[in-house]
Amino acid sequence: MPLVLSPVQSAGYDVSVADKDITFNPKAPSSGDTVEINVTVRNVGPTAETVTVAFYHGATMFDYDVKPVVPAVAIAKGYWNTTGLPPGTYKVNVTVSASGDTNNSNNNASISIFLKKMPLPIIVIESLQVYPLIPVDGSSAAINGTVRNDGDANASVEVNFLIDNVSIGKTLLKLDMGNKKNVTFAWDTSSKEGKHEVAITIGTTKKAMPVTVAHKPRAIFEVTKVWISDKRPYTGREVRVYAEVVNIGDDSEDIVVVFKDNTRTYAQSKSKVYAPGENHTVSAAWTAKKGDNVLRVEVQDHPEASNFYTVKPINQGSSACGFSVMAPGMAIIAGCVGVVKLKGPRRQRPAA
Repeated sequence: MPLVLSPVQSAGYDVSVADKDITFNPKAPSSGDTVEINVTVRNVGPTAETVTVAFYHGATMFDYDVKPVVPAVAIAKGYWNTTGLPPGTYKVNVTVSASGDTNNSNNNASISIFLKKMPLPIIVIESLQVYPLIPVDGSSAAINGTVRNDGDANASVEVNFLIDNVSIGKTLLKLDMGNKKNVTFAWDTSSKEGKHEVAITIGTTKKAMPVTVAHKPRAIFEVTKVWISDKRPYTGREVRVYAEVVNIGDDSEDIVVVFKDNTRTYAQSKSKVYAPGENHTVSAAWTAKKGDNVLRVEVQDHPEASNFYTVKPINQGSSACGFSVMAPGMAIIAGCVGVVKLKGPRRQRPAA
């Protein structure tokens, strides 16, 4: 990289650097550290001079500094990134240059730096277990892992729990070197019947195991149909609402059937145990209400088991039949169809 240097203020000046004038920080660097290198640059003369200080590892310059060096010294700094270098001893060379320098024999110095091994955690997933080994669908299973640190540095790691490569939760784990800890996560197996892969990952480290979630016998109900005893009841009339309820599951259960008109509960059945495959017709009395009505039948605690019937009762008709006498022995029934003949008083038989 070309540098533009200030001209020497007057001839006969001498800038120099010596091995003893180089120090570094940290004092005991590890491979992967960035090492700060400090060098004292000297200037023999009464006038300031601009000096370029270059830092090399082998033939590669890794940093440089440009300093105005006033009589008699200035401190230049360079930074060496040792990432990727294996542990070992390395030599760092320093050169100084200035326009008009009269003595180039004292412009180079070097120092040896030992890079020790970078302390690193080594994380091992020692074991993985699921308890119970064969969980039942709908239960909570515990995923247990044992993690240890075989390295020479403490660590804080994120443990990821996965089912079929999909994360279900994470936890942060602090693990000192040489120690091991257990980690646990609760897995809800609802609707997970079948085979799965359970795994723990920490970074790129993974441990997995197959797990089969067993079937849980359960009662499953359906309300297959709903109907009423009168499809067009009069408002205010009591009718029967019927429903057919069946258990299509593989376990028995004691249930209650609830009857609703729209959202109001107006009746419910007595509790009854339904065995697998068993079905029954249940019914309840309902007083017909004006307007559109949705007669819903549900199995209590089984919201998916529901069915309905829609009905709009008709208005109850009324009659007012009155009598108007038009002629002796005759009457018209007002508002009604037909004529009625009224009997008059019985005639008296003549005397003999």
